Amino acid sequence: MFQLHNDDKMKTVKVNFVDFHSDFDKNNDFLDILKTRYNVEISDEPDYLFYSVFGTKHLKYRECIRIFYTGECLTPDFNECDYAIGFDRLVFGDRYLRYPLYALFQYKNAYNAILDRTPITQEELAAKTEFCSFVVSNGFAQEARAKFFELLSEYKKVNSGGRFRNNIGGAIIDKQSFQVKHKFSLAFENNSYQGYITEKIGEAFASRTIPIYWGDPTICKDFNDEAFVNVHNYASFADVIERIKELDNDDEKYLSVVNAPIIKNQISRQALEQFLFNIFDQEKVSAQRRPLSKNQIEFEKMQLRHRFFEDKIYTPYRRFKSLVSQLRNGTIISKKRTE
Repeated sequence: MFQLHNDDKMKTVKVNFVDFHSDFDKNNDFLDILKTRYNVEISDEPDYLFYSVFGTKHLKYRECIRIFYTGECLTPDFNECDYAIGFDRLVFGDRYLRYPLYALFQYKNAYNAILDRTPITQEELAAKTEFCSFVVSNGFAQEARAKFFELLSEYKKVNSGGRFRNNIGGAIIDKQSFQVKHKFSLAFENNSYQGYITEKIGEAFASRTIPIYWGDPTICKDFNDEAFVNVHNYASFADVIERIKELDNDDEKYLSVVNAPIIKNQISRQALEQFLFNIFDQEKVSAQRRPLSKNQIEFEKMQLRHRFFEDKIYTPYRRFKSLVSQLRNGTIISKKRTE
């Protein structure tokens, strides 16, 4: 256990983070907010547990308040968590806050840059020497992303700078400096799901390009779709490509789109603060929301028993099967790097 902040006048809260991605930093936005109001201790015996989708360790913590966070396309299970932060456009009393990934962690820098972005000039447009960028390292996605990449590449070369479908000699190191050279950026999510918007479109906007977006069919609730090419507004991929050609060949039309207002509904940091303060200001017993029924407890025990099979048998099998599939269809992910 270690203490992150110490003020005798402030309430002490014990927290921990489990089942996050392997490179997740426990010094994060959630802690930054909590430290403004409480003495915060990272503890193996927490009163409040933040957890995500990469494991089932959270099921071992039955006595604490569970707060679920997802940056993946997954709807919270409110039988497992007391509170949740995610993508879904839903309302569930004080138990849920929609706070997309693009406004959190390292990705909030791009989002904040959008808020203060200056107009793109004719001179800046003329300096964009490349057509369209594509930066993806995750080959596990709905086929729409790879299919559109192939179709658009029939018009002009789409520079793929990620490890997936890389065609520039290796994966890029700095995404923004790569994207800014291009007029357009492919910003396709892994999945199409209402509310699910990751960092992809925000980083494209921050790189001063026109995003070509596919993913959330309701994205126009967050972003002004006059400022980008919203694939969901077209009947076919062919129609989308015709619109891209139109903008690519008409500087006046291009500038009118790239300089249109971007944000439709600004994500408020204050909303996240209020959500967390509501949880932590309460006594622990009062903050509990999830059902602690016998059925739910037994179901969680069963999930933990099945974890051994998942970790030791199924996961290695799935990785091997994935590798074979990539070799067969020619989508093996490159590990090369390039400046």
